[in-house]
Order: sequence, then structure tokens, then C-alpha cells
Amino acid sequence: MSANDTPMMAQYKNIKSQHQDEILFFRLGDFYEMFFTDAEIASRELEITLTSREGGQNMRIPMCGVPYHAAENYIARLINKGFKVAICEQVEDPKQTKGIVRREVIKVITPGTVLSETLLPDQSNNYLTVIAERGTTLCLAAADISTGECLWVGYEGINRLPALCDQLYRLMPAELVIAGEIANDGELKAFINSRLANCAVSNFKEFDAEAITGLPGRHFAAEELPDCQCAQLSLGILLFYLHQTLKNDLSHLNRLTHLNFADSLVLDTSTLRNLEVTRNMRDGGKKETLLGVLDYTSTAMGGRLLKNWLEYPLMHAGRIMERQDAIAELLDQPAERQLVKTALSAVYDFERILTRVEVGTANARDLIALKDSLAVIPALQNSLANFRTALLTQLGTALTDHSSIVRLIDAAITETPPISLRDGGLIKENYHAELDELRSIARDSREWIQSLEARERERTGIKSLKIGYNKVFGYYLEVTHSNSSAVPVNYVRKQTLANAERYITPELKDFETKVLGAQEKIVSLEYVLFSEIRDSIKSDIRQIQQTARQIALLDTLVSLSEAAERYNYARPQIRTNGAILIKDGRHPVVERLLQRELFVPNDTLLDHHENEVMVITGPNMAGKSTYMRQVALLVLMAQTGSFIPAREAVISPVDRIFTRVGASDDLSTGQSTFMVEMNEVAQILKYATAKSLIVLDEIGRGTSTFDGMSIARAVIEYINERIKAKTLFATHYHELTELADYGRNIKNYSVAVKERGRDVVFLRRIVPGGADKSYGIHVAQLAGLPKKLIDRASRILAELEQNHPPAVRQPQVEQTAATLSSSLFESALAADLLAIDVLSITPLEALNILYRLQTEARKESGQL
Repeated sequence: MSANDTPMMAQYKNIKSQHQDEILFFRLGDFYEMFFTDAEIASRELEITLTSREGGQNMRIPMCGVPYHAAENYIARLINKGFKVAICEQVEDPKQTKGIVRREVIKVITPGTVLSETLLPDQSNNYLTVIAERGTTLCLAAADISTGECLWVGYEGINRLPALCDQLYRLMPAELVIAGEIANDGELKAFINSRLANCAVSNFKEFDAEAITGLPGRHFAAEELPDCQCAQLSLGILLFYLHQTLKNDLSHLNRLTHLNFADSLVLDTSTLRNLEVTRNMRDGGKKETLLGVLDYTSTAMGGRLLKNWLEYPLMHAGRIMERQDAIAELLDQPAERQLVKTALSAVYDFERILTRVEVGTANARDLIALKDSLAVIPALQNSLANFRTALLTQLGTALTDHSSIVRLIDAAITETPPISLRDGGLIKENYHAELDELRSIARDSREWIQSLEARERERTGIKSLKIGYNKVFGYYLEVTHSNSSAVPVNYVRKQTLANAERYITPELKDFETKVLGAQEKIVSLEYVLFSEIRDSIKSDIRQIQQTARQIALLDTLVSLSEAAERYNYARPQIRTNGAILIKDGRHPVVERLLQRELFVPNDTLLDHHENEVMVITGPNMAGKSTYMRQVALLVLMAQTGSFIPAREAVISPVDRIFTRVGASDDLSTGQSTFMVEMNEVAQILKYATAKSLIVLDEIGRGTSTFDGMSIARAVIEYINERIKAKTLFATHYHELTELADYGRNIKNYSVAVKERGRDVVFLRRIVPGGADKSYGIHVAQLAGLPKKLIDRASRILAELEQNHPPAVRQPQVEQTAATLSSSLFESALAADLLAIDVLSITPLEALNILYRLQTEARKESGQL
């Protein structure tokens, strides 16, 4: 500060010194103003005009501003760009203050603490996360302030950082606070840059550990609090940060969840990305993901819970089957399910409305939405009374109707209130006697004005005389210049216009004082009454939050049953014998994308006996990767409790799903495609267990043929001999099919291909036996490479094959071909054979049918 500063600028600098990391929105009248560097940043980022103002001693300072009533949109744009915004309001009435008005920062808005609907994703959480490390313990605490959810998880040992990074990817936080020093922070920063590009990151290095660790006990029950000091620290810093930004007691943060991965199927970052479970790899959106296929939720709360279920599938068979039972009963009672869905469609995101109630930012429309949401609960209770499965029965019992709150809001708040709380029009008639009396005065004023206007016209003889009002001059009588000679002497000129004069009279001025006083009192009293109603709801927030969780659970179950009915999903049997058996399984996402062709289903058998490792060979573009992802997704869906796209299935829960699929480099860390691949394989081999499911696609592609083949073979042998996990392994190295001769639990499979001369057709069928060709040249031909190039490649291939005959032995090829022929015949012609009514057709019809079937069989075998 400088001695030359104006009083206002001195006040600004004092407040800004306490908020150096935020852009300060400084309230001046009807505008939020920004100065100095804040103004330059805001002007650039918001594309608004940068001006200047007098700052004392003839010095001008940079300045820009936005209207207070439109500030939310500007704040949203800054938050989306990763900035923090401090809101500084006038906390005194300027009319009743001598000198400069006192101002204070009432809240700080950061990416992880936003509450505005325009800034929050409807069906995703908006997490603020804090990371702290003590010794060999690394802890993460996270809260979604908009919903009241709060969780923590701790990691031990040398592999704690990769595990924490996987959790960060699941949470996808909007903001991350790093408390103190973190070992291997370079690795953490690289992960954030590559996978959490939109996350705002800050450091929190100086804090009073003793004071901070006492905060969790003020919010959560003693039995929920962690024993770990590192976890207590991360939770304490999280709560301290939230209190400092929101300036509120945050009583809606009252339930703490400990993430225990012994209860859930673990999906690491690579698996979530490769399988596109909740976010696609193209733009991070929901479209063309498993979540996009299954999401028929009616509420934002249900949408968030469904996403959570898919990212944290269950391990416990009993809990999986409990969900399955509920979905099955909803399928069996479509009429009741539709009644439930109709009721849910009227439910707003009142989980987030409750947060706005708690922090005092909920408006009248929020309360109407809360009332409408709670009003459907009796209908839900009536429908749930008709179900008998445990989960649905428990839901019906747990739902509370909150009828007293519904009646209060219904009696008090108008059905279509304005957004602003300061303009009146919030409270219904007959709710409050004093308010009704003031309104009566305001209504009578209109009649009085009309009466006075009529009397003055008659008294003066000026037929065009009229009474008007504006905020600057109040009430006035307006007379055109042509009638100015008839103006009485008691009229006092107030304003001259181009075509008229405006006047006041003592009588009109007395009336104005009375009426405007009543209008101001109406607006003030309505705000007080509304605040009382909003505050009265606070005492029930914990119970209403529980209701919100129950509605989200019901909505999620209804969504999964809706998807099961629409897409003909089957209920998988859940077993604990380690086997995965799928009959006619389909990829849940790909089958939805096909428009002109049917998805070809395939079987899967994996166990710990003779079918532990599937080595899958076949050409590019034939469907190997789709098939392997399909198996992983069906297992994941089954452990979510969902029905799956298959004719029938038996699924034993797995503890982790690992995928190494696709080729990608990591330019930020200087890693080649091959290095990224080897790192991912190393992580899989480090963490996989006999209860895991591993999906490996084309290991060893990024190096020489012999190097790649050697690594691929060693990986299979290591998994087979040491880990013994159920494994799907796709490869172009046909030599690896020999492994089936040495390991009794390794089986060869390939993708069926039909050849017609130089043309090939990919049949998308996974059949027993290894492939003897890669068909790479055929794929190049399909891609449109020049014919001369294709011909030259064919000649080179023939020379290479002559000099280096394939390692696959001919008997195996013949056996594969025989199996393939049999499989294709059955799949293509079985339906025709079964449709023939042998006892009713004529001999001639029988000969025609036999001829047609023989022709098709010859085509299938390549003889035509």
C-alpha cells in the first residue's frame, strides 16, 4: 500500500494481499471490478475491455469489470480455465454508512469447490482431492462439495504411487491439492499432465498439523475416522481448505467412506481407458462407452451412482446376486417398473440442491425443485410395496417422504418464483399476515394512482395528463408542452423532456413515500421469510441426503433392468469355482454401433484346468481385439450386478482386470510405443494374481521379429507357470501356437476366415486351433493400397515363405481347417436345416433344398 492510495484503493490492496492466488472480484455498486494484474488477466481471458481509473496522485491503474447480475457466466469461464476467483462483497448498506463501505471476501470459488449448476457436470462428480505422504504411507482424501460425498484411501509400500494414480484417474478430480512433499513427484506430475490435463493443481506446504487433524472429528462419526495419521492429515487439510474457500460450517459433509479395494474389482488406468468403461478415448465423453450403453437413469444422482458402480465393480458374490435379484424382479414386472421410472423422471438433482441450501445459495426455484422431488416419494413407496426381493424391499422401507417439508414449501413459495431473491415475488398469499397487509397497500396504490390521474385531468382540463414512475425521479405528472399554460400553480417542475414537462405535487410526494416504503418492506420481508424457510430445511439435510442415496440406488437398478430388456441381456450365474463360461457373448458397445450388419456372437471358456490361457491368432481387422475386450467387459458387467449380452453365462468374480491393448507412445516422458508397452506388461506381471483376468494384445510388436516373439513367448510362460491367471493373448506370431503342446492349460484359438481365390472374408468367429496366415496383404488391399504395390508384396511374401517355411505343423493346420469347416457349416446352415418340415415337403422340394444346401456347403469350404 502507498500513502498516496485513495481510501477505496487502500481497502482493495489490503483485501487482495490476503488472496494473492485468486482473481479478486471487488464489488463496486452494480459491478465487480478487477484491478492491476487481475484486470489484465481477466481482460485477456474474458475478452472484455481493459480500461483504467484514477489511483491517487494522478496515477492511473488498469481496471476492468463485469455486471454483478451477469457475473456467474464470467466466473464460470475463469474457473473452466483453471483460475480461482475470490468474491468480495459490500457487507454494509451504503445508504447507512459514512465514508467507505466495509467489504469482505464472502467465498472463494475454485474448480473443486464450485456449486453453480452451470459449472457442474450433471452425471459426474466434481472432486477436490488432497494428497499427503508420511513415511511409506501415501493417502488421498476427496470430497464432492456439491453432493456432500467424502472419501479417503491409503496406500503402503514402494508401489503406492501407481496405485494412487489409478485412483486419481477414477475420480478425475477438478482440483488437486498436494500437501507437503511427495516422493517421486516427477512421476506424479507426468501422470497429471498426461491423464488429468484439466485438473487445477496447487501446493499446501505450510499448515498447523495439530489444528488441522482435529477437523474430521467435527464432521464425521468416530467409527468412520481413520486410525492412520497420514489419512487424518489429508482429511484435515481437505476440510480446512473447504472451510477457507466456502466460508461455511459445511454440515452436509457428514458421511465418510473408506475405499477398501478388497471389496471391489480393481481397474487400473490402462484398463479403464482401453475398455472405454466410462470415458471414450476420443474426447473423454460418455458416447460409445459402456456407461453410454447402460445409462437409462432418470436422475443425475442415479447417473453418478451408475458411473461409480462401473468403476468399482463388486467382488462379493452375495452382493452381486442381490443386485441381480432386484434387476430380475424389475424385468418381471414391467408395468410397475414403468411407474417407478415415470415417478423418477420428476426428480431433480436435490442432492446438490441440499448443498446450496446448506451454504445459503439456494434460491426459490431450488426449493420448488426440492418440493417436487420429495413429492414423488409416496408414489415410489406404493410401487416398491409390490416387490419382494431384498434390495427393493429395503429401498421401500428406507425411503422417507419428508411430507412436512413438502407442505412447508408448498404453502410458502410461489410456483414460478424469480431467480433473484432481492426482487420479491417469492412468497405466496396468505402465508404471512404482515406481508399480506403490505401487499394490500401496494395493490391499493394502483387504484389510488388511477383515481388521482382522473381527478387531475378533470381539474386541469388536460386530457393527455398522465402519472408515471421511474427509479430516478419517483412518481411524476407528465404534461405535454402544448398544455403547459393549463398547469396549476401547485405543480413543481421536476424534469423537462423534448415534448413534455414532468411535475410533482406535495400530495403525490407523500403517496410516493408511503408506497415505496411498503414495496421496500415487501421485498425485505419476503427475503427474511425465505431465509427462514431455507434455514428450517437445514435441520433435515442428513435425512434428505439419505433419501437422495436411496433414490439414486433405485434409479440405477431401473436403468440396468431397462438396458437388459432393450438389448436382450441374460442373467449370468455367479460362481466361485474360478471358471468363466460365456455362450454367444456379444460386445455391448460395438453391437450398438452396427447399423447394417448383425454382431457375430462368440463363446468363451476360461478356467484353472485345461483352459487357463487362450492364444488367439488371426489377421488384423478380423476381430481379435474386439473379442478380448468383449470378454473383459462382460466380466466387468457381471460383477457390477448387470445382466450381460450373451445367451447364457457363468462368471466367477475376478479381483482385477488387466489390459494391454493398442499402440501408443508417451512423448511427455520420452517413451516409445515399445517402452510404454513393456512398462504396462511389467505392471501386469507385478500385480496380477491367480484370480485376475489378463487381456494382452500383440505383445512385442515394437521391436525386431525374433526379439518380439521371444518376449511374447516368455510372457505367456511366466503367466502360465507363476501367476496362473486366466489370460486372453492375441498374437501374429504363429510360432506361439506351439505352446499348446507344452502346457496342458494353454489352448489355441483363431478368427475364422473364408478365402475365395485372392479375396478373403472375415467371419468374426473364434474357433479352436491356430491360424496359419496373417492375411496382412489382404487387409492392405481392403485399405485401398495400389494394385501394383499389392502384387509386388504378394511376390515378396511368396519368396519369403519359400525360404522360411512356417513353424506350424501341417497336421495341426488340417485339424484346424476341419474344425473350422465344421464350425462354419453349423453356424451358417443349422438354422435352414432346423426350419425344414420333413414330413410335409414334396420330393421335388426336398431335392431343391438339398441342392441349395450342398451349394452353400461348397462355398463355405472354398470349393466354389
